[in-house]
Formats: sequence, structure tokens, C-alpha cells
Amino acid sequence: MQVSDLTFRFKLLFLGFLSPIFLCLGLLLSSPYWLGTNDPYQKSEIAVLEISEPFPTKKQLKAVVNLYTKSDFKKLILVSKEDKSQNQVIGPFEIDQKVKEILISNGIPSSQIMTLVIAGSKMGDTDEASKNLLKLAVSDNLGSILLLTREFEKRRVLNIYKKTLTSLPVKVTAYSFPSEISGSNWFLSESGTKEVSVEFVRYIYSYIRGIL
Repeated sequence: MQVSDLTFRFKLLFLGFLSPIFLCLGLLLSSPYWLGTNDPYQKSEIAVLEISEPFPTKKQLKAVVNLYTKSDFKKLILVSKEDKSQNQVIGPFEIDQKVKEILISNGIPSSQIMTLVIAGSKMGDTDEASKNLLKLAVSDNLGSILLLTREFEKRRVLNIYKKTLTSLPVKVTAYSFPSEISGSNWFLSESGTKEVSVEFVRYIYSYIRGIL
């Protein structure tokens, strides 16, 4: 075999097989730097918290209470997905009640908390929730919405809501809960790797489907 043929086959192997692998790996490793956003949040009429897996921790719920105490929002909407499978030992209703109990015990009046139940959607819970918020924004004439998110889902969630509500004069901002996971240490723990990689796939899926 001539050297030129060997070189050509090596280039073909690299460009056709190895380069896509290196590209995907590079995107994954750099994903924490573009999944999040440093856009500041603003005081709003309502705050929206999606109750989906992984469920909010007590530390995150404490942060929600602190925002309410500082008057960063007036009313809290908990978004819970409708469960028709009945296969879970603890369903969305029980989780919603538990979250409400924690929030109320820490100082948010029950009258300022409401639950928005959404149906399951192939386009994702956030897309379905934003469409339901669109109806609420119109009926209640809302002027501002504060999204409560995890750090690495902030950009995806914020962009989905902005796109859905673009026809309305509603100011949408997002607050991300403080996290011990950062762009420099996420791959050092199983939970960090799972959180970033799952959100990476969600972001790519949302982009391909045109949700973002």
C-alpha cells in the first residue's frame, strides 16, 4: 500500500468518524459556559417554579422564601404535571402539597401560592407551562414574570418563555438557585455530570424542535 493511500484512509477515518466524536465531546465539556446566563432578574408580579424531577430541595425552597421576603415577587405559581399513569408511589399532588407546606411554614401565605396543573407534552414540560402562562398573562394582564430555575437550565427555560410570550408586553426574567456545581467542577461528581449532561440534551432537543 502506498503512503499516499494510507494517508488518505487515515484522513477519511479522522474526518468521517473521529471528528464528530471530538466535536460532541467538546460541546459537552464546554456546555456549562453557554447553558447558563448572567442576565439579572427583576422584581415581578408573579414567580413561576416548575415542580419536576429533580424536585426542589429545601435549600432551593428557602431561597424562594427569601425572594418573597424581599418583595421580589408578589405571588408564586407552582407548575405541576398531571399524572395519569398512577404508577408513582408519590404522585405530583403529594409533592405539590409537600412543597406548599414547606413554603407556608417558612413565611409565604397560602393565599399567595397557587398551583398550575399542566398536561404531559412531547415538547417538554417547560413549553407546556409557558403556553399555560400565556393564557394567565392575558387574563390577569400581567406585566412581569420571574422564573425560578436551576443554574444550568436558566437559559433554556428563559428563552422558551420569552418566545412563547413574545406577543405580549410582559417582562420575563429568571433567577437561578445558588449551586455548588460550577463550570469547573461539574464533572467531578455523579450528580453534577447528570445535571449538566441531561440539560445539554434538553437544550439541543429544544433547539432542534424549534421550541427555543
